[in-house]
Amino acid sequence: MIAALALAVLVGVWALAPVALAGSLNNELAEKVQQQEAETPSTTTTTTTSSTSESGGSNTKTLVIVASAAGVVLAVIAFVIVRDARRVAPVTETQFGETALARHSAARLRRRRARAKAARKQRRRNR
Repeated sequence: MIAALALAVLVGVWALAPVALAGSLNNELAEKVQQQEAETPSTTTTTTTSSTSESGGSNTKTLVIVASAAGVVLAVIAFVIVRDARRVAPVTETQFGETALARHSAARLRRRRARAKAARKQRRRNR
C-alpha cells in the first residue's frame, strides 16, 4: 500500500516536472527577446553565442533530471516486483533450516497419526 502511494506521488512529480521546466524556459526566451529588441544588431551575434552556451547548460540539467527520474521509477518498479514475488513464492523447509524441522517432524508425525486414529475410532462409534 505504501509502495503504491509512493509510486503515485513519484509519477505525479515526474509528470509535473516538464511543466516546471517549460515555465522557466518561457521566461528565458522572453528575456532573450527583450534583450534582442533593446540591443543593436551587432551585439545580437554575441547574444546568439551566449544563448548557445546557456541552452547547452539547460540541456545538461534537463538530461540529469530526466535520467534521475527514470532511475527512480525503475527502482520503484523493481522494488514492487520483488516484494510481490516474495509474497507469492512458496516457502520450503530448507529455508528455515532442515535440522530443526527434522527433529520435530517425528513428533509431528506421531501426533498426526494419533489424531487420524482417534478420528477413525470416532467414526466407528457413530455408525
